[in-house]
Amino acid sequence: MRVEPCSWDEARARAAHFRRLLEPVRATPEEAVGSVLSAPLTAQTDIPAYDTALADGWAIAGPGPWRIREARKRDLFAGLEYHEATTHHLLLDGQAAPVTHGEALGSGVTGVLASTRCVVEGDLLKLAEGSRTTHSYIEPGTGVRPRGSDAGFGTKLLDAGERVTPAVAALSASAGHDSIDIFPMPSIGLVRIGEAVLDRGIPRSGLTRDAVSPALPGWIAGLHGRCQPARWVTTGDAELIDVIDDVISDVVITAGPESGAAVRRVLGGMRADILVDGVTCQPGGSMLLAQLQDGRPLIHCGDAPADALAALLTLLSPIIAALTGITDPAGRSRMHSSVFGDRTKSTLIPVQHVGERGQDVEIVRPGGPGGLFALARATALAVVPVGGARTNEPVTILPMP
Repeated sequence: MRVEPCSWDEARARAAHFRRLLEPVRATPEEAVGSVLSAPLTAQTDIPAYDTALADGWAIAGPGPWRIREARKRDLFAGLEYHEATTHHLLLDGQAAPVTHGEALGSGVTGVLASTRCVVEGDLLKLAEGSRTTHSYIEPGTGVRPRGSDAGFGTKLLDAGERVTPAVAALSASAGHDSIDIFPMPSIGLVRIGEAVLDRGIPRSGLTRDAVSPALPGWIAGLHGRCQPARWVTTGDAELIDVIDDVISDVVITAGPESGAAVRRVLGGMRADILVDGVTCQPGGSMLLAQLQDGRPLIHCGDAPADALAALLTLLSPIIAALTGITDPAGRSRMHSSVFGDRTKSTLIPVQHVGERGQDVEIVRPGGPGGLFALARATALAVVPVGGARTNEPVTILPMP
Protein backbone atom coordinates (compact mmCIF):
# COMPACT_ATOMS: atom_id res chain seq x y z
CA MET A 1 0.00 0.00 0.00
CA ARG A 2 1.44 3.35 -1.08
CA VAL A 3 2.16 5.84 1.72
CA GLU A 4 1.78 9.47 0.78
CA PRO A 5 4.82 11.76 1.21
CA CYS A 6 4.80 13.54 4.55
CA SER A 7 6.29 16.74 5.93
CA TRP A 8 9.81 16.85 7.34
CA ASP A 9 8.52 17.24 10.92
CA GLU A 10 6.15 14.29 10.51
CA ALA A 11 8.91 12.08 9.07
CA ARG A 12 11.15 12.81 12.02
CA ALA A 13 8.30 12.13 14.46
CA ARG A 14 7.60 8.75 12.85
CA ALA A 15 11.29 7.83 13.09
CA ALA A 16 11.27 8.67 16.80
CA HIS A 17 8.54 6.06 17.39
CA PHE A 18 11.13 3.27 17.46
CA ARG A 19 11.21 3.10 21.26
CA ARG A 20 12.95 -0.28 21.53
CA LEU A 21 15.88 0.35 23.83
CA LEU A 22 18.88 -1.86 23.19
CA GLU A 23 19.84 -4.41 25.84
CA PRO A 24 22.33 -2.91 28.31
CA VAL A 25 25.75 -4.53 28.58
CA ARG A 26 28.80 -4.12 30.81
CA ALA A 27 32.04 -2.89 29.29
CA THR A 28 35.40 -1.60 30.43
CA PRO A 29 35.72 2.20 30.43
CA GLU A 30 37.88 2.18 27.29
CA GLU A 31 35.50 -0.17 25.45
CA ALA A 32 32.51 1.97 26.43
CA VAL A 33 33.69 5.17 24.70
CA GLY A 34 31.05 6.28 22.20
CA SER A 35 28.25 4.41 23.96
CA VAL A 36 25.59 5.65 26.39
CA LEU A 37 25.31 5.07 30.13
CA SER A 38 22.35 2.77 30.87
CA ALA A 39 22.59 3.41 34.63
CA PRO A 40 23.86 6.35 36.70
CA LEU A 41 27.62 6.46 37.25
CA THR A 42 28.45 6.61 40.96
CA ALA A 43 31.72 6.96 42.82
CA GLN A 44 33.04 3.66 44.17
CA THR A 45 35.52 5.56 46.33
CA ASP A 46 36.28 9.08 47.46
CA ILE A 47 37.65 11.26 44.64
CA PRO A 48 40.51 11.79 45.11
CA ALA A 49 40.99 8.64 47.16
CA TYR A 50 43.57 10.33 49.40
CA ASP A 51 45.09 13.73 50.10
CA THR A 52 47.29 14.90 47.22
CA ALA A 53 49.72 17.76 46.64
CA LEU A 54 48.59 20.79 44.64
CA ALA A 55 52.11 21.80 43.61
CA ASP A 56 55.68 20.63 43.21
CA GLY A 57 57.47 21.52 46.38
CA TRP A 58 57.64 20.37 50.00
CA ALA A 59 55.30 18.45 52.26
CA ILE A 60 55.49 19.95 55.73
CA ALA A 61 54.28 19.10 59.20
CA GLY A 62 53.56 21.82 61.74
CA PRO A 63 55.16 25.28 61.87
CA GLY A 64 58.59 26.03 60.40
CA PRO A 65 61.41 26.25 59.85
CA TRP A 66 61.36 22.58 58.91
CA ARG A 67 64.15 20.05 59.04
CA ILE A 68 64.44 18.16 55.79
CA ARG A 69 64.23 14.44 56.33
CA GLU A 70 65.39 11.82 53.91
CA ALA A 71 62.39 10.99 51.76
CA ARG A 72 61.23 7.47 51.22
CA LYS A 73 58.48 7.02 48.69
CA ARG A 74 56.78 4.50 50.97
CA ASP A 75 56.66 7.14 53.69
CA LEU A 76 55.53 10.07 51.58
CA PHE A 77 53.16 8.58 49.07
CA ALA A 78 51.24 6.27 51.34
CA GLY A 79 48.56 3.90 50.13
CA LEU A 80 45.14 3.26 51.61
CA GLU A 81 46.53 1.27 54.52
CA TYR A 82 48.31 4.36 55.86
CA HIS A 83 45.16 6.47 55.67
CA GLU A 84 43.26 3.88 57.67
CA ALA A 85 46.04 3.37 60.22
CA THR A 86 45.93 6.62 62.16
CA THR A 87 48.79 5.55 64.39
CA HIS A 88 51.30 6.09 61.55
CA HIS A 89 52.67 9.62 61.73
CA LEU A 90 55.10 9.44 58.85
CA LEU A 91 56.05 13.12 58.88
CA LEU A 92 56.67 14.54 62.33
CA ASP A 93 56.12 18.14 63.43
CA GLY A 94 58.90 20.38 62.16
CA GLN A 95 59.85 18.06 59.33
CA ALA A 96 59.65 18.52 55.55
CA ALA A 97 60.09 16.23 52.57
CA PRO A 98 59.96 16.76 48.79
CA VAL A 99 56.70 16.12 46.97
CA THR A 100 55.45 16.45 43.38
CA HIS A 101 52.14 17.77 42.07
CA GLY A 102 49.34 15.21 42.29
CA GLU A 103 51.25 12.77 44.49
CA ALA A 104 49.54 11.15 47.45
CA LEU A 105 50.48 12.54 50.86
CA GLY A 106 51.39 10.38 53.83
CA SER A 107 50.02 10.74 57.32
CA GLY A 108 51.14 13.70 59.39
CA VAL A 109 51.40 16.13 56.46
CA THR A 110 49.70 19.42 57.36
CA GLY A 111 50.43 21.35 54.18
CA VAL A 112 52.37 21.62 50.94
CA LEU A 113 54.58 24.56 50.00
CA ALA A 114 55.40 25.30 46.36
CA SER A 115 59.14 25.22 45.74
CA THR A 116 59.05 28.88 44.65
CA ARG A 117 57.99 29.94 48.16
CA CYS A 118 60.87 28.22 49.95
CA VAL A 119 64.63 28.25 50.30
CA VAL A 120 66.86 25.45 51.52
CA GLU A 121 69.65 26.34 53.98
CA GLY A 122 71.63 23.24 54.82
CA ASP A 123 69.13 20.71 56.14
CA LEU A 124 66.54 23.39 56.95
CA LEU A 125 63.62 24.53 54.81
CA LYS A 126 62.54 28.15 55.26
CA LEU A 127 60.05 30.47 53.64
CA ALA A 128 61.65 32.67 50.99
CA GLU A 129 61.94 36.39 51.61
CA GLY A 130 59.04 38.29 50.11
CA SER A 131 56.67 35.37 50.62
CA ARG A 132 53.09 36.36 51.21
CA THR A 133 53.37 34.76 54.66
CA THR A 134 55.81 36.69 56.81
CA HIS A 135 56.01 34.10 59.56
CA SER A 136 56.66 30.36 59.65
CA TYR A 137 53.13 29.30 60.50
CA ILE A 138 51.28 27.80 57.54
CA GLU A 139 47.53 27.33 57.73
CA PRO A 140 46.78 23.58 57.90
CA GLY A 141 45.60 22.22 54.56
CA THR A 142 47.50 24.79 52.50
CA GLY A 143 48.52 23.28 49.14
CA VAL A 144 46.59 20.07 49.82
CA ARG A 145 43.76 18.67 47.75
CA PRO A 146 41.77 16.81 50.44
CA ARG A 147 40.50 13.29 50.07
CA GLY A 148 36.95 13.29 48.71
CA SER A 149 37.04 16.98 47.79
CA ASP A 150 35.63 16.26 44.32
CA ALA A 151 33.14 13.58 45.32
CA GLY A 152 32.52 11.25 48.22
CA PHE A 153 31.86 7.53 48.09
CA GLY A 154 28.44 6.81 46.56
CA THR A 155 28.04 10.26 44.95
CA LYS A 156 26.17 10.19 41.62
CA LEU A 157 28.59 11.54 39.06
CA LEU A 158 26.52 11.24 35.85
CA ASP A 159 22.95 10.34 34.99
CA ALA A 160 21.89 7.46 32.76
CA GLY A 161 21.70 8.58 29.13
CA GLU A 162 24.99 10.49 29.17
CA ARG A 163 27.36 9.82 26.30
CA VAL A 164 30.58 8.02 27.31
CA THR A 165 33.34 10.32 26.08
CA PRO A 166 37.06 9.71 26.73
CA ALA A 167 36.74 12.09 29.69
CA VAL A 168 33.83 10.02 31.07
CA ALA A 169 35.93 6.88 30.66
CA ALA A 170 38.71 8.52 32.67
CA LEU A 171 36.21 9.67 35.32
CA SER A 172 34.76 6.17 35.69
CA ALA A 173 38.23 4.69 36.12
CA SER A 174 39.20 7.29 38.72
CA ALA A 175 35.92 6.54 40.50
CA GLY A 176 36.98 2.90 40.88
CA HIS A 177 35.02 1.22 38.07
CA ASP A 178 36.52 -1.72 36.19
CA SER A 179 33.34 -1.92 34.08
CA ILE A 180 30.24 0.24 33.58
CA ASP A 181 26.68 -0.36 32.37
CA ILE A 182 26.01 0.99 28.88
CA PHE A 183 23.71 0.86 25.90
CA PRO A 184 26.09 -0.13 23.08
CA MET A 185 26.34 1.94 19.94
CA PRO A 186 23.64 0.70 17.55
CA SER A 187 24.97 -1.51 14.77
CA ILE A 188 24.17 -0.18 11.29
CA GLY A 189 24.10 -2.59 8.35
CA LEU A 190 24.90 -0.82 5.07
CA VAL A 191 23.64 -2.24 1.75
CA ARG A 192 24.83 -0.62 -1.49
CA ILE A 193 22.70 -1.38 -4.57
CA GLY A 194 23.69 -1.32 -8.24
CA GLU A 195 26.89 -0.97 -10.21
CA ALA A 196 26.28 2.23 -12.20
CA VAL A 197 28.98 4.10 -10.23
CA LEU A 198 32.74 3.82 -9.97
CA ASP A 199 34.35 2.88 -6.67
CA ARG A 200 37.79 4.16 -7.72
CA GLY A 201 39.57 6.29 -10.28
CA ILE A 202 38.44 9.27 -12.32
CA PRO A 203 34.79 9.55 -13.50
CA ARG A 204 34.58 8.33 -17.09
CA SER A 205 32.27 6.87 -19.75
CA GLY A 206 29.25 8.61 -18.29
CA LEU A 207 29.77 6.97 -14.89
CA THR A 208 30.20 9.07 -11.75
CA ARG A 209 32.43 8.33 -8.81
CA ASP A 210 30.68 6.83 -5.76
CA ALA A 211 30.76 9.75 -3.31
CA VAL A 212 28.33 8.27 -0.79
CA SER A 213 30.17 5.13 0.37
CA PRO A 214 33.23 7.06 1.66
CA ALA A 215 30.97 9.40 3.66
CA LEU A 216 28.35 7.08 5.16
CA PRO A 217 30.57 5.28 7.75
CA GLY A 218 31.91 8.59 9.07
CA TRP A 219 28.49 10.25 9.19
CA ILE A 220 27.04 7.19 10.93
CA ALA A 221 29.90 7.19 13.46
CA GLY A 222 29.28 10.92 14.03
CA LEU A 223 25.68 10.07 14.90
CA HIS A 224 27.03 7.50 17.40
CA GLY A 225 26.25 4.41 15.33
CA ARG A 226 28.65 1.56 14.51
CA CYS A 227 28.71 1.03 10.74
CA GLN A 228 29.37 -2.44 9.39
CA PRO A 229 31.32 -2.92 6.14
CA ALA A 230 29.06 -2.30 3.16
CA ARG A 231 27.39 -5.23 1.39
CA TRP A 232 27.01 -4.77 -2.39
CA VAL A 233 23.98 -6.04 -4.31
CA THR A 234 24.19 -6.15 -8.13
CA THR A 235 22.08 -9.05 -9.45
CA GLY A 236 18.49 -8.20 -8.56
CA ASP A 237 15.63 -8.34 -6.06
CA ALA A 238 16.25 -11.89 -4.83
CA GLU A 239 19.83 -11.05 -3.86
CA LEU A 240 18.67 -7.85 -2.16
CA ILE A 241 16.12 -9.78 -0.07
CA ASP A 242 18.77 -12.33 0.92
CA VAL A 243 21.25 -9.63 1.93
CA ILE A 244 18.72 -7.66 4.00
CA ASP A 245 17.69 -10.88 5.77
CA ASP A 246 21.36 -11.77 6.23
CA VAL A 247 22.48 -8.49 7.78
CA ILE A 248 22.74 -8.74 11.56
CA SER A 249 22.28 -5.18 12.78
CA ASP A 250 19.98 -2.88 14.72
CA VAL A 251 19.26 -0.70 11.66
CA VAL A 252 19.56 -1.40 7.93
CA ILE A 253 20.47 1.39 5.49
CA THR A 254 20.22 1.00 1.71
CA ALA A 255 21.66 3.35 -0.89
CA GLY A 256 22.33 3.28 -4.59
CA PRO A 257 21.64 4.97 -7.92
CA GLU A 258 18.07 4.48 -9.12
CA SER A 259 17.56 1.89 -6.37
CA GLY A 260 14.46 3.33 -4.70
CA ALA A 261 12.06 1.36 -6.88
CA ALA A 262 13.91 -1.88 -6.17
CA VAL A 263 13.81 -1.25 -2.41
CA ARG A 264 10.07 -0.56 -2.54
CA ARG A 265 9.41 -3.77 -4.51
CA VAL A 266 11.49 -5.82 -2.10
CA LEU A 267 9.88 -4.32 1.01
CA GLY A 268 6.45 -5.20 -0.40
CA GLY A 269 7.54 -8.79 -0.88
CA MET A 270 9.00 -8.90 2.63
CA ARG A 271 5.73 -7.59 4.08
CA ALA A 272 7.48 -4.68 5.73
CA ASP A 273 5.51 -1.71 7.05
CA ILE A 274 6.31 1.50 5.13
CA LEU A 275 6.30 4.38 7.62
CA VAL A 276 7.76 7.14 5.45
CA ASP A 277 7.73 7.06 1.64
CA GLY A 278 8.97 10.41 0.48
CA VAL A 279 9.30 13.66 2.41
CA THR A 280 8.31 17.13 1.25
CA CYS A 281 11.83 18.49 1.63
CA GLN A 282 14.90 19.11 -0.50
CA PRO A 283 17.39 17.51 -0.64
CA GLY A 284 16.35 14.02 0.52
CA GLY A 285 12.80 14.07 -0.77
CA SER A 286 13.00 10.41 -1.87
CA MET A 287 14.04 9.07 1.56
CA LEU A 288 12.15 6.05 2.85
CA LEU A 289 11.63 4.46 6.27
CA ALA A 290 10.21 0.98 6.81
CA GLN A 291 9.87 -1.45 9.69
CA LEU A 292 10.93 -4.99 8.81
CA GLN A 293 8.99 -7.98 10.15
CA ASP A 294 11.63 -8.55 12.84
CA GLY A 295 11.04 -4.99 14.11
CA ARG A 296 14.21 -3.40 12.73
CA PRO A 297 14.03 -0.06 10.92
CA LEU A 298 15.24 0.16 7.31
CA ILE A 299 16.20 3.52 5.81
CA HIS A 300 16.71 4.14 2.11
CA CYS A 301 18.76 7.29 1.57
CA GLY A 302 19.30 7.63 -2.17
CA ASP A 303 22.72 8.06 -3.76
CA ALA A 304 23.66 11.75 -3.78
CA PRO A 305 25.71 12.79 -0.71
CA ALA A 306 23.31 15.61 0.16
CA ASP A 307 20.31 13.25 -0.10
CA ALA A 308 22.06 10.63 2.04
CA LEU A 309 23.00 13.17 4.73
CA ALA A 310 19.45 14.55 4.78
CA ALA A 311 18.07 11.03 5.32
CA LEU A 312 20.56 10.26 8.09
CA LEU A 313 19.86 13.48 10.00
CA THR A 314 16.11 13.25 9.47
CA LEU A 315 15.55 9.53 10.15
CA LEU A 316 18.63 7.80 11.58
CA SER A 317 19.46 10.42 14.23
CA PRO A 318 16.11 10.15 16.10
CA ILE A 319 16.16 6.35 15.72
CA ILE A 320 19.57 6.14 17.41
CA ALA A 321 18.28 8.47 20.14
CA ALA A 322 15.29 6.16 20.65
CA LEU A 323 17.47 3.02 20.74
CA THR A 324 19.92 4.40 23.30
CA GLY A 325 17.81 6.85 25.32
CA ILE A 326 19.95 9.89 24.51
CA THR A 327 18.53 13.33 23.81
CA ASP A 328 17.83 14.09 20.17
CA PRO A 329 20.68 16.40 19.07
CA ALA A 330 18.39 18.68 17.02
CA GLY A 331 18.21 22.22 18.40
CA ARG A 332 17.09 25.74 17.56
CA SER A 333 19.12 28.74 16.36
CA ARG A 334 18.33 32.08 14.80
CA MET A 335 18.95 32.88 11.14
CA HIS A 336 21.59 35.59 10.85
CA SER A 337 19.97 36.84 7.66
CA SER A 338 16.82 36.16 5.67
CA VAL A 339 16.68 33.10 3.43
CA PHE A 340 14.20 32.30 0.70
CA GLY A 341 12.40 28.97 0.88
CA ASP A 342 10.42 26.74 -1.44
CA ARG A 343 6.68 27.31 -1.65
CA THR A 344 5.79 23.68 -0.95
CA LYS A 345 8.82 22.04 0.68
CA SER A 346 11.15 22.43 3.63
CA THR A 347 14.78 23.08 2.65
CA LEU A 348 17.82 21.63 4.43
CA ILE A 349 20.60 24.19 3.97
CA PRO A 350 24.26 23.94 5.10
CA VAL A 351 25.00 26.65 7.68
CA GLN A 352 27.78 27.80 9.98
CA HIS A 353 27.38 29.15 13.50
CA VAL A 354 28.24 32.84 13.76
CA GLY A 355 28.04 35.62 16.32
CA GLU A 356 29.86 36.22 19.58
CA ARG A 357 28.28 33.20 21.27
CA GLY A 358 27.66 31.14 18.15
CA GLN A 359 23.90 31.40 18.67
CA ASP A 360 23.08 32.46 15.10
CA VAL A 361 23.58 30.55 11.87
CA GLU A 362 24.48 31.81 8.40
CA ILE A 363 24.18 30.01 5.05
CA VAL A 364 27.49 28.61 3.78
CA ARG A 365 28.32 29.97 0.32
CA PRO A 366 29.05 29.02 -2.37
CA GLY A 367 27.14 25.78 -2.63
CA GLY A 368 29.53 24.31 -5.20
CA PRO A 369 29.17 21.06 -7.17
CA GLY A 370 26.42 18.96 -5.64
CA GLY A 371 26.58 21.09 -2.50
CA LEU A 372 29.72 19.28 -1.31
CA PHE A 373 31.78 22.48 -0.98
CA ALA A 374 29.19 23.85 1.44
CA LEU A 375 28.74 20.55 3.31
CA ALA A 376 32.49 20.29 3.81
CA ARG A 377 32.52 23.62 5.69
CA ALA A 378 29.13 23.48 7.41
CA THR A 379 28.63 22.96 11.14
CA ALA A 380 24.94 22.08 10.76
CA LEU A 381 21.96 21.84 8.45
CA ALA A 382 19.21 24.40 8.99
CA VAL A 383 15.66 23.22 8.31
CA VAL A 384 14.17 26.22 6.53
CA PRO A 385 10.36 25.97 6.58
CA VAL A 386 8.05 26.39 3.60
CA GLY A 387 8.27 30.00 2.43
CA GLY A 388 11.68 30.72 3.99
CA ALA A 389 12.89 32.32 7.21
CA ARG A 390 13.43 35.94 8.21
CA THR A 391 16.38 37.49 9.98
CA ASN A 392 16.51 36.42 13.66
CA GLU A 393 13.75 33.84 13.10
CA PRO A 394 14.47 30.57 15.00
CA VAL A 395 14.81 27.45 12.84
CA THR A 396 15.55 23.80 13.59
CA ILE A 397 19.27 23.01 13.50
CA LEU A 398 20.72 19.54 12.83
CA PRO A 399 24.39 19.39 13.92
CA MET A 400 26.69 17.94 11.28
CA PRO A 401 27.91 14.48 12.30
